[in-house]
Amino acid sequence: MSGESGAASPAPNRSREPLAAALSLAERSRVRSIDELARLVRLPSLTGEEGPAQQHIAERLTEIGAEVTVAEPDVRSMFQAYPSIAQYPTHWQHDLILPYDDLPTYAALSESGLETVLNYRGRPNVVGRVAGTGGGRSLILNGHIDTVTIEPRASWTRDPFGAEVVDGMMYGRGTSDMKGGLMAALMALTYLKEAGVRLKGDVVLQSVVNEEHAGNGTLDLVRRGWKADAAIVLEPTENSIAVSHPGGLYWQVTVPGVPRSPGARWKHGVQDGVSAIEKLPAIIEGLLAVEREYNRTASGNKPPPESGDFSLVIGKVSGGHYETVTAAETVLKGGAYFSPRVGDVTDVMKRLRQAMVERNRGDAFLSANPARLSFLHHDDSTSQAEDIAVARAMGSTLRGRGGDGQVRPGPFCCDMRHLVNQAGIPAIIFGPGTIAQAHKPDEHIPVEEYLTSIGHLIAFIHAWCNGEGP
Repeated sequence: MSGESGAASPAPNRSREPLAAALSLAERSRVRSIDELARLVRLPSLTGEEGPAQQHIAERLTEIGAEVTVAEPDVRSMFQAYPSIAQYPTHWQHDLILPYDDLPTYAALSESGLETVLNYRGRPNVVGRVAGTGGGRSLILNGHIDTVTIEPRASWTRDPFGAEVVDGMMYGRGTSDMKGGLMAALMALTYLKEAGVRLKGDVVLQSVVNEEHAGNGTLDLVRRGWKADAAIVLEPTENSIAVSHPGGLYWQVTVPGVPRSPGARWKHGVQDGVSAIEKLPAIIEGLLAVEREYNRTASGNKPPPESGDFSLVIGKVSGGHYETVTAAETVLKGGAYFSPRVGDVTDVMKRLRQAMVERNRGDAFLSANPARLSFLHHDDSTSQAEDIAVARAMGSTLRGRGGDGQVRPGPFCCDMRHLVNQAGIPAIIFGPGTIAQAHKPDEHIPVEEYLTSIGHLIAFIHAWCNGEGP
């Protein structure tokens, strides 16, 4: 006995006991955690139809004693507060249907007549605040409830809303992008609450609408003044850490032509019929030249990120109406991702406009009948130092639990841009699942990775909000 040896027995680390209880509860409740994710996946929440799933999130937050706020994003106020950042609302059935030349505006939305389908009626953000006892650091946990379409439906081999688990994978729309991350955070808060853990700092869980192709859900919460000492955006990173992400653009080029049948294409030896399709090679080459230019000049002496400094995708072409008539119009659509060191999103938009001017000027027909560039959506990029406190703290947590504590660049656009760029909140991207599963048929998430994420978040929330560690 310690009294007999004269050595004092170590005092129990009582600050660690509740944490151990929460982690133990999560480990014993694996089936429960899986069932909760399955419940959420079985609630369809395509962009524009997020209401029922948001009601479910609000109910779950109420059950754990959170102070719940439910509010629809205010489009007019967002455009007033952030005229260069706010986007038109989107809906999966009416996606990206209002192009703009320079920036989207609320006036253009009002005049378009599209507010009947591009709005947030019945599509509220849900915020749950778990109040701390005081004296600690606050934390935002941010995730989007909306998912992209399930089309092409015929390409799915599993029910998109079945949440079927096969060989350790849960299948369903939104499993990786990003109901897995959102539910991991909610379950982490649940087990902390049920284990009797008392946190010093507030934790704010944000379940936002319309992240896909807009980002307005998070932007409106920033506008309403939600702040914290740090934030985690729960997008899929396979439980690793990112502190930056690229910017993005969706664009379209409308190329004109002159419709003529084969017998009328030439008139007195002069070409009279011009197919918009035959003008596409020059337009495409102009766009690819911008990609090559950025990738050649942006890096300087530094190696480019894994996904490149500038990545141009030409995704869709449509035009013409009859095989034996030159196409009167062709529309080319695509997107671009660019690293923070390329420049601001408005700089990239300006360079693409310049490329169109150059291509139009270099072609006799297009100089008189110019191709028109317009935009459908734009994202600003985000760049932070790798050693910000929240990244160091998460790295410490992950290494202590056998995880990956390395910080990497984020390969995709997400709502972190609003938290960092508009709200000034240091933030990381961290969550289960992989972006490789996003937006594709048979989307799935490794169940074990989701369960591990819950434990990581429990440990991190406890350390961060109680002011422990880095």
